[in-house]
Amino acid sequence: MSHHMDVYVVDSDHDPVSGARVEVLIEGFWKGGSIRSFTDDGGHAEFDTADHNESYRKVRIHVRGQWFGPYEIGGGSYTVPVK
Repeated sequence: MSHHMDVYVVDSDHDPVSGARVEVLIEGFWKGGSIRSFTDDGGHAEFDTADHNESYRKVRIHVRGQWFGPYEIGGGSYTVPVK
């Protein structure tokens, strides 16, 4: 099943960060992988995963040299504060 994900990137003042490269690493033995995007002016990067990612799989989010997670892939929306 595919999943729609929204990663919201904010700075230390909780303001949205635009233009940040966001990588989502999907954990799994054979079905893992990563997807990449950039945040828009509102600080959001949106992703749709491949159809084979079950909702129990874990994801890690990488932004500006920082790792966040793991989170369940079925969570949908994730807010990450960067330095």
